[in-house]
Amino acid sequence: MNFIPDNVSEHTNVFDVLKERGFIEQTTDEAAIRKLLGEEKIRFYIGFDPTADCLHVGHFMQVIIMMYMQKYGHTPVVLTGGGTAMIGDPSGRSDMRSMMSVETIQHNCDQFARLFDKFIDFDHEWKYEGNDGVYSPGKENKKPEPGKAIAVNNAEWLRPLNYVEFIREVGVHFSVNNMLRAECFKQRMEKGLSFLEFNYMLMQSYDFMVLARDLDCKMEFGGNDQWSNILGGIDLTRRACDKQVYGMTFSLLTTSEGKKMGKTQKGALWLDKEKT
Repeated sequence: MNFIPDNVSEHTNVFDVLKERGFIEQTTDEAAIRKLLGEEKIRFYIGFDPTADCLHVGHFMQVIIMMYMQKYGHTPVVLTGGGTAMIGDPSGRSDMRSMMSVETIQHNCDQFARLFDKFIDFDHEWKYEGNDGVYSPGKENKKPEPGKAIAVNNAEWLRPLNYVEFIREVGVHFSVNNMLRAECFKQRMEKGLSFLEFNYMLMQSYDFMVLARDLDCKMEFGGNDQWSNILGGIDLTRRACDKQVYGMTFSLLTTSEGKKMGKTQKGALWLDKEKT
C-alpha cells in the first residue's frame, strides 16, 4: 500500500532521495546520517500530538517522508503523543494551548490511527510493553513484520511517571541556561511561558531516550520547529544510555500569513474531507 512509485529516483539511498526532492532542512550530522541510511535499515520515529481530532496537510509532509523511508526498507515508528498532549508543545506558538481531558486525547489518538492506516502499512500485532519507571526498560512483544511500520503512544511511559523520580533522573541532564536559548522558548519569553510548558522539552527528549533504549530507534524526524527538542533527546540519550542517535528536520508548510499551520490554529487544511 505504499504510494511511492518504484522509479521515483535513480538514487538507492533514501537520504539522497529526500535531499533531491527538497525535504531536508537540518541534520545533526549529515555525513553520518547519509552513511547510516545507506548501510543499515533503521528504526526512526516521528511524533504527532493529538491536540485535535485530525491532522492537516502540514503533517502530510511528515507522512510522505515516512512513506519514502518505508519504501526504502526502513521501519517507521509512529508516535502518538497521548502523554505530551496533556501539556502541549510551545514550539511555534505565541500562546498556551488549551488543556484537554484524557478522554478527548484518547479520542483524538484513535482518529489519528485511522488516518495513518490510509497511508502507511502497520504490523497491528506488534505492541510496546511499557515500563514501570524512569529507568525500568520496556520491550516489544515481537519483531515487526518486514516492511511494516509500528505505532506507540507515549502515554504508556509518561503518564505513570513519578514526578520526583523523573526530575532527579532526567532533569539533572538539562541546563536551564541552554533551554532558555532554544528558539521554541525564546519566542515566548515576552508574552510568558508557563512552567508546565517548560517541561515539554524534557518529556519529548525522554521519548527519544525510551525509543532508543527499548526499541533501538536511531533517528527522530520532525518539522523544523522541533529542532531544539530533537537536540535535547539526542543529548539525553547519549548521557543516560550511552547511545548515539541522530535527528533530521524538514521545512514547515505555512499559512498564507507565513505562520506555522497548527491543529489548533486558523487556516489549517485538514486531511479529513468532512473538515475541509
